[in-house]
Amino acid sequence: MIRCVRVIDLIDSGLTDYEEVDRLQRQLHNKAAVGEGDYLILSEFTPTWTAGRHTKPEDIPDATLPIIRTDRAGSATWHGPGQVVCYPVVKLKEPVDLYAWIRAVEAGVITTVREEWGLQAQRIDGRAGVWLTEEGCPDRKICAIGLKVARGATLHGVALNVAIDPAAAFAGIIPCGLSDADVASLSWEGVHTTVRAAANALVLHLFVSIRPQLADPDPILENWSAS
Repeated sequence: MIRCVRVIDLIDSGLTDYEEVDRLQRQLHNKAAVGEGDYLILSEFTPTWTAGRHTKPEDIPDATLPIIRTDRAGSATWHGPGQVVCYPVVKLKEPVDLYAWIRAVEAGVITTVREEWGLQAQRIDGRAGVWLTEEGCPDRKICAIGLKVARGATLHGVALNVAIDPAAAFAGIIPCGLSDADVASLSWEGVHTTVRAAANALVLHLFVSIRPQLADPDPILENWSAS
């Protein structure tokens, strides 16, 4: 039997509610955990602030923000227009190697940013996510990554900044709890693309990168056309 990773693509439906997508990913996680399917969820959220398990009070100086507490790793972050969010909800091979999973997800994003748009994205030791660096300037995070593995299957994922509004995005928080770093967006780096096109590129590279970590050998993408 050919195993599939099904893409649940919500981007063309417009901005989606974070909590609705969160409920969807948990329903799909229940299926993935018992071997009943693997999924990639694509979405672009309405403006939303979330706080991961490692959030400190000082990471959210604006106490009036409507923060959603979540069980992913990491600190506070923002989701909203101009950003691609991708949640891989997949069963991992045994024994589960969380470090290998994190590296596989990072690698998929790094490859996307480098090969599609020519930016030298990279990892930074001790800092989650995908970064752009320049001598004499603060490190800039272009993609946040917050992950969780439960019952052998994955939750949460990546948020790639494509064309976010610098006046609104991340306002009121210390992004990812890092006061000595900045955020980045493809548009701020001179790359002008759409959320739709960026999502198309990300899915393909991310799938190739995470595929060796999946419980089902040699899966294919189902319900997906990057046209």
